[in-house]
Amino acid sequence: MRIRSLRVNLLLTFMLVALVALVSVAIFASLTARREFQGYINRQENGDQSLMMPILATYQQTHDAQKVQTLVEQTAKTTRVRLLLVDTSQRIIADSERQLNGQALTLPILFALEGRSNASPTVPVSTSTSTSTSVAFSTPPPPSVHVQILSTGDQSVFLGQYPPPPRGDHPPAEDFSSSINHSLMLAVVVVACVALLLTLILSNAILRPVKALTRAAGLMEKGDLSQRVAIKSKDEISDLAHAFNTMADTLERSERLRRNLVNDVAHELRTPLTNIRGYLEALQDNLMEPTAAVIASLYEDAMLLNRLVTDLQDLSLAEAGQLQLQLAPIALEDIINGAVNGVAVQAASKQLALDLDLPPDLPLVEADPQRVGQILRNLLSNAIKHTPSWGGICVRARVLQEEVEVQVRDTGVGIPAEHLPYLFKRFYRADRSRARATGGTGLGLAIVEQLVHAHGGHVSVESRVGEGTCFTFTLPIADLNS
Repeated sequence: MRIRSLRVNLLLTFMLVALVALVSVAIFASLTARREFQGYINRQENGDQSLMMPILATYQQTHDAQKVQTLVEQTAKTTRVRLLLVDTSQRIIADSERQLNGQALTLPILFALEGRSNASPTVPVSTSTSTSTSVAFSTPPPPSVHVQILSTGDQSVFLGQYPPPPRGDHPPAEDFSSSINHSLMLAVVVVACVALLLTLILSNAILRPVKALTRAAGLMEKGDLSQRVAIKSKDEISDLAHAFNTMADTLERSERLRRNLVNDVAHELRTPLTNIRGYLEALQDNLMEPTAAVIASLYEDAMLLNRLVTDLQDLSLAEAGQLQLQLAPIALEDIINGAVNGVAVQAASKQLALDLDLPPDLPLVEADPQRVGQILRNLLSNAIKHTPSWGGICVRARVLQEEVEVQVRDTGVGIPAEHLPYLFKRFYRADRSRARATGGTGLGLAIVEQLVHAHGGHVSVESRVGEGTCFTFTLPIADLNS
């Protein structure tokens, strides 16, 4: 079964939400409008009946035909019907159109009123009391101009349907509701089209970077690790793109380091192996005597191979968290003195000054003495290697809150700032020379970082080109009370 695309899912989701919202609003608005309009009609009818009461009261109190005529005309304008006031003898006292004043309300006049309006056979008659009657007429359809005959005997006759429907024969509430529903349906269609257009625009804005990420990921899958995506937005998609670019940088750097690892290991192994092979072939062909110097050279190359293999093994174990440490409270000054003495001859060959700055009350640290010595020897060897003749190297220690901080500072050539973040990566060398005398194997600082982390400390580096470099690491103070 084929899975719908993200664009289709977004489209269906947005349209469904918009449709449900619009239909809900339309239904609620239609019901509310119909109810309110019906209430308005009811209030209008009741209001029209109440407007008739002052006419009767004025007539009964004053019997002033002029006042009653004025009041009838005002009421007719308000109710928008022709209004007649008749007394109990069926004499027309007031007519809102001033045509029938003083005449008797006879059947011909009723027929004339009905004929003017194309009267229906039946005229509803309503009263302000509990009684209601209907008067039969012989002429057909209901009036379009509405006439209300008000009697001083508290009776009222409507000629025609009241209030009038706007068109056709539908009740006003139904006609109004139909008009509202038509308008709402038109609004639903328009809004749905706008929602569809906006959905297409928004989905395209969302899916464009997703497609770029997918395309870049596909190319990376084929081995092109140089792929990056450029997204200018400030949202979750840009965060995803940033994470993708960071991942791509890491993968590309890892791949580059892997290739460098293979090249560096091959180079580091090739030189001693070539020397060993050359000496052995010369000895085998009796071209050289197995003198002490030859044996010493073979031993040095063999130890170089052994050291490289050992460093790789230590680094792999440390990175996997499987390096076994023999932790114990140790005197750090003894380890520092031992490491300095171990490189004294190497430093003296370059006329380098080795200085120690150790406080007299340095506390014991919880560490493996052999591994701490390895950390110091690696840092001192690195400092000696990159410090010109007649320079200086200083080892300093101080107590922090729960740690002892050790610094190895030199006056060497320094390291450019762009190399500092990668110094502790395996086989990374700021000096691109392949000579072991200057570049080393590139494992020493990586081993330092892993060993320091294995002790629960942290390591950092600061350097300025032409001024020197300072490596700093910490070790936890031993808890002698436990």
